[in-house]
Amino acid sequence: MVFDIYNNFILGNRMLSRQDYENFQIQWIITNTVSCFLGFLIWLILVLLIDIFKIQPEYYRLYRLKDTIYLISFVLPGVVIGLSQWLPLLKKIPTISWLWILSNVPGLYLGLISTVVAFYFTIVFFINFLKDTHELTKIFLLGTITIGGGIGGAVGGIITGIIQHLLIRKSFSVNRLWIITTTVGWSLSWSLGWTVALIIGDRSPIFNAIGSLFGIPSSQASYMYMFGVPFPLFGIVFGFVNAIITGKVLVRLLKQSKQTPL
Repeated sequence: MVFDIYNNFILGNRMLSRQDYENFQIQWIITNTVSCFLGFLIWLILVLLIDIFKIQPEYYRLYRLKDTIYLISFVLPGVVIGLSQWLPLLKKIPTISWLWILSNVPGLYLGLISTVVAFYFTIVFFINFLKDTHELTKIFLLGTITIGGGIGGAVGGIITGIIQHLLIRKSFSVNRLWIITTTVGWSLSWSLGWTVALIIGDRSPIFNAIGSLFGIPSSQASYMYMFGVPFPLFGIVFGFVNAIITGKVLVRLLKQSKQTPL
């Protein structure tokens, strides 16, 4: 069994059967889920280390170097995710470009920016409805996160889908379907991912525990939780849900591929 899976997914040296495609889809789900979690976790740890060592030139106080490092280092999740997708795809489509490794990076950046903007405008639009209870405020904020995540995910999915479409258009005859698939997959997974991550995170002492592990005061750890710790939790849901949606369509495209190895 192990040897067969190795042949099918590592060597890709024979015609793919129905079981092969099912195994490939399972592999796609596992690798995307794990890589999304690890990618955002690595980024979070880097952010924590930056805060610990207080990286900032003393002679230039108007410029926050660590904010720049935060933004630049956000490329890490995109690269980790892209690499985990490219390696199994390479066995099925030998001519696929290595640029696939970077294909998720622009979508993550623009998706995150769009999510923040959507959060802001949703809050501004509905702020007049928040007048009474704390519970109402919590429900409203949760709805804002869900809507903003869906909008940001759709933007990121479109960008990623277009880039990946350009990389696989010679392999698939109906590859425009991939743009639609990534848009839907990212939108649903981001909406659900941010909602679940913040609900679970809000009920968990994980951010204080991580902060204590790195010697960060609880007040600063809470701030970092708000903007950092939900990312690995979000990554699990994002990777899993998105992989289920995209994996199903990817298998369909692979069956029609001109280059799937025999």
